[in-house]
Amino acid sequence: MKRTNTQLERQMDLDRRIREGEFPSVPFLATEWEVDERTIKRDVGFMRDRLMAPIEYDRKRRGYFYTESTWSMPAVTMREGELVALLLARQALGQYNDLPRGTLLNSFYRQVLGFVGRHVGVSPEQILEGFSFLSPPSEPVEAALWDQLSQCLLKRQAIDVDYQSVSATTLQTYTLDPLHIANIEGEWYLFARSHYKGDIIQLAISRMHTVRESQAPFQSKEKFNPADLKKLLFGRYASMQGESELVRVRIDADYAAQVRQKQWHAEQKVTEFEDGSVEISFPVASGGSKLPYANVLVWILGLGSHALVLAPEKLKQRVATEIRQMNSLY
Repeated sequence: MKRTNTQLERQMDLDRRIREGEFPSVPFLATEWEVDERTIKRDVGFMRDRLMAPIEYDRKRRGYFYTESTWSMPAVTMREGELVALLLARQALGQYNDLPRGTLLNSFYRQVLGFVGRHVGVSPEQILEGFSFLSPPSEPVEAALWDQLSQCLLKRQAIDVDYQSVSATTLQTYTLDPLHIANIEGEWYLFARSHYKGDIIQLAISRMHTVRESQAPFQSKEKFNPADLKKLLFGRYASMQGESELVRVRIDADYAAQVRQKQWHAEQKVTEFEDGSVEISFPVASGGSKLPYANVLVWILGLGSHALVLAPEKLKQRVATEIRQMNSLY
């Protein structure tokens, strides 16, 4: 080894030599690594005091050994900033505890944090108390179904899915090429190419009853780009069916601030008017014939009388129909 090797590389080499029963000594290591003996002693002291290595010196063998053979070197050592980043990632993933394999993630973080927390000058508990990630409750997904679906996606295997949609009263069976799984606002969705029409559809995994490997070959050759998906999202839904149209909505001065302060769509444009109102516009596909404009309809209705749909005409009619149906209930 050369003198330029890092402390971590020296520690890993020392660990290997001890495990192979070499009983390495300070003079031997100093010659092998081309460093002075004080550097070796600092490395050993760091492993013993900071990494809790059960390392001792055998006077008869004149070298180091482990008193506990089950101890192992950690994969990484961390600075305080790196620990904060790790803990924030753990908090973010914590909101997905309902994910069938979420318990594996929790087990991993417990092991990592159990070690690094002893060697960094800040308490993991102190960091966890300072940050949190909150999301709406998500629908549960069965572990067996998740495993089958994810395996088929990775193998690029076509699947048959029995699915219960919101608008259907019975199960529907789809033959699909699974392309991508995404968590959007707490819910898990599959994006897949339909063998029936050839278009890409979005299905909630929680509404899947069964997933089976299909006898049909995997037809899709193109790769699914998640970056493109972001451009199509409005809320939880991506507008991937139907022709893309420009939605234009005028928001009065009372609610204009809400529009200015939030990114509703990746390609939105906001126009300001002298009376304080704004117009927001963005491209959205109708989303098919069963629930046209479902991804923006709820948002517009939530704004109530503060929003006026300017275009497209089909969306204006859809909002008017929904308002009439709501009015008949009161």
